[in-house]
Amino acid sequence: MSRLLSGRVRTLQIFISEDDHWGNEPLHQVLVQKLRLAGIAGVTVFRGTAGFGSQRKIHEAGRLGASADLPVFVMVIDTPERIDAVLPIIDELVSDGLVIRSDGEVVKHADSR
Repeated sequence: MSRLLSGRVRTLQIFISEDDHWGNEPLHQVLVQKLRLAGIAGVTVFRGTAGFGSQRKIHEAGRLGASADLPVFVMVIDTPERIDAVLPIIDELVSDGLVIRSDGEVVKHADSR
């Protein structure tokens, strides 16, 4: 079922590591699966090529594409009410990382079939 967003929206920006897991699965994959089941309008996962966090240790792709604990950014978007409803799921899954909640407005939603 497709849901087009318009007007006020809320986003979650979740900063984790590709080495973060929930059980035996990568955490970003578990987040996508659980948020889809929860009916969230959209989730996108971005893999960083370099970055650092609170420990100030630089993580970056090495030669030949080898990775060393690269940053992963998960963007979640839906209505403010739906985002607030899934915060307990995020709280349960993300034990080490950063989660930012922001409000915004959809100015254009192009249908990409």
